[in-house]
Amino acid sequence: MELDYYLRDLNTDDWSKFNEMDKIIFPDEQMRESSYLSGLSGLKSLSVIAVHKESKDFIGYYKIGVYGNEGHVMRIGVHPEHRGKGLGSHLLERSMHHLKNAGCKSYYLYVVENNEAAIRLYKKHGYEVDKKSWQFTFPYKKLTTNPRGKIRHVEWGEIQMICLRFNLNPVLIQQYFGKENQHVLVFEVMGQQIGFTRFSPDFPGGMPFLLKDPNYAIDFVSHLKTYITNPDFDSIKTTFDNQERLVEHLQKEKIPLNYELLKMRRAAD
Repeated sequence: MELDYYLRDLNTDDWSKFNEMDKIIFPDEQMRESSYLSGLSGLKSLSVIAVHKESKDFIGYYKIGVYGNEGHVMRIGVHPEHRGKGLGSHLLERSMHHLKNAGCKSYYLYVVENNEAAIRLYKKHGYEVDKKSWQFTFPYKKLTTNPRGKIRHVEWGEIQMICLRFNLNPVLIQQYFGKENQHVLVFEVMGQQIGFTRFSPDFPGGMPFLLKDPNYAIDFVSHLKTYITNPDFDSIKTTFDNQERLVEHLQKEKIPLNYELLKMRRAAD
């Protein structure tokens, strides 16, 4: 059956039209223009839009990133009026096709834990739950003006040591470097490295957000606030995997939980 849409790469001129669609698909997590533009210029990323042939409306899209031999399906979405027609499956299949051609041996993505329709779609295409993730939102009023410890940028020469300390993929961390409006940061207390994050002040948020001692969570996030210049922001998001002690601590501190996520993964064919 002939499709009533076609796929093409997004470009800088598409922002306004893309933004209107993205606000409908992801009303609580729409992409900012700076993130959109930086994603288009990345050597290891790709954003593809589905365009309705007759109306020329944008009806869905996907965004992927390549990190060594791992592929990340960063975003995939379908306009509500076009769901249930196979477009989501097609976008997911094409995203994996691109990642496989880029040399990826496995693919992963994140999905909100209660998004049953999306989880069914991903399982249909071979994805399995790998681990659980959380996103917490730190309101500015919860932060401190005199945080303990200090924060600094990670240097290129210490990537391997940082990755050993925090169990990270070195290739992934290397590709965080040099991206506009992203900071690769380590949090130190009394000379000990106890926290790491890639921080995007335009979001604003840290992902991954890793902390060995949960008691310093508010201090760590308070330091991150110094990188934010947008006066309209009033909170900072943190996203992390498999840190139950940190989850328990943040809940005791009454830091709002934005949502619980599942990290899903599958091997390449």
